[in-house]
Amino acid sequence: MQARLNDLLMITILIAGLFLLLPGGIKQTMGQEDDNNDIATSNTNSLTGNNTIVLTPSEVNGTYRWVNNSGGINPTLDITMGNEYQIKINNPTDEEHELIVENTENSKVASSEEIQPGKNTEFKFKTEETGELNYYCEYHLETMKGIIKIIEPM
Repeated sequence: MQARLNDLLMITILIAGLFLLLPGGIKQTMGQEDDNNDIATSNTNSLTGNNTIVLTPSEVNGTYRWVNNSGGINPTLDITMGNEYQIKINNPTDEEHELIVENTENSKVASSEEIQPGKNTEFKFKTEETGELNYYCEYHLETMKGIIKIIEPM
């Protein structure tokens, strides 16, 4: 009986130790660093099913960033050529935002409408070419920006 109690105590201590370690120090480092040394994380949870991408303007350390469902900052969005995507933007901030998508020649290929504070919008987006596009906020060009990677269908 004493041995079983000791085993349970040991397991409890190990679990408690994990909860103390995990929240404080583990960072997801997939993606790329932006100009402000914040990690731009992968879009693992930007895509929510039915080809819907959800991005939210958020103030991170006093600076506006795009944030996805999993908390990824300025995530790289991986999409498939030829598929139509619904991009949903929820704006809980007290600033206006507008999502612009550009090709590598800085030509606009898609955009949301201006999103007033506390409002939401959505628009459809589709591309017929592989490669990379850039996305950013019209009003926060330097801090709210990311990459869209377009791959061929499998």
